This record gives sequence, structure tokens and C-alpha cells, in this order.
Amino acid sequence: MSAKTVIEQMGTAARVNRLRAADYFLNHSEEIKTLLQLTFDREYAYHHKAAWVVEFVAFRQPDFIVKHLDFFVNSLALLKKDSAVRPIAKTTHLIVQKHFLKKGAGFQLNAEQIQLIIATAFDWLIDDYRVASKVHAMQIIFELGQLPTAEDWVIPELKNILSENISKQTAGYRSRAERILNKLDKD
Repeated sequence: MSAKTVIEQMGTAARVNRLRAADYFLNHSEEIKTLLQLTFDREYAYHHKAAWVVEFVAFRQPDFIVKHLDFFVNSLALLKKDSAVRPIAKTTHLIVQKHFLKKGAGFQLNAEQIQLIIATAFDWLIDDYRVASKVHAMQIIFELGQLPTAEDWVIPELKNILSENISKQTAGYRSRAERILNKLDKD
């Protein structure tokens, strides 16, 4: 079976379907690159389904995605469809968390990757995406903005965006934004 066939036969977004597809890729790690290529190919009709699978693979075996980190990070800005952005924003947040957990143990985002992730996360935060994508984006920016290598404008810009938009957004957005703003005010 090919990676494309697995994605195209997946069916709905039901958890059981996403898990079944993820299991295929976890057992056929040589297909991860193809899965990522399908995810970031906006011309592929099912790229959003591939993104759903990437999320499940990343949570069970993040190193499978990290092996293709340059491709993953360089492709983030290609996604525009909300149903693909949400799982990839969540996956990106997992990678950012992995960066902090693995510090000094072999996995580090480089400065260029950090800049690309921050730029894309700002796009997700200010563009017209659902709250889940925005919440992951603000968390990504907050965490990477704390790094000593982060550019000076990142945190002030995050504070500005969150402060401006907090009253116009949903309860989920407000809750995370308030938490981040409170942490930033303590610093």
C-alpha cells in the first residue's frame, strides 16, 4: 500500500481513522517523507487529511518528523487551509516543546528554523484561522520568544497583538492570551 492510498482511504476525521492511518506510517517510517510531502502539497486534494495523520505520528513518535525537520519548517507557510493548519500548528508546538526538553541532548532548532517558525506562527495568529490554530501559534511565539537568540521585537509584538485582540476573541483565545500576558507581565 502506498502513502497516498492510506490517506485517500482514510475516510472521515474520526479518531479511529486517523489512528489507523498513523499506525501505517509508524510501521512504515520510510513513508514519512512522502506523508510530509503530501501534507504540504496544497494541490493534493487530501493534504488536510495527511496533516491530521502527521499530528498523530508526531505525538507517538516525534523523532519521525524531526528527521525531516528542515523540510517541515521550510514548508509551514505553504499551508492555508484551516483544517491543515490546526494539526500542523499543534505538531509545530510539539516540536518546539521537544526543542526545550532535549536541550543539550541532540535536538536543537537552529536560528533559521526558529525564525521561520515564529514568522509562520505570527501568520497563524493574525490571519483568519480557528482558535485552536491561534492558541498554538501564540504559545509557540511565547516559548520561542523567550530564547536568548530570539529577536527583540518578537515578545513586544506578541503582547501587542494579544492585547489588541483579546476582547474580540473567543473564551479559549482569551484564556490562553491572558495566561501568556500574565507571564509576560511578571518578567
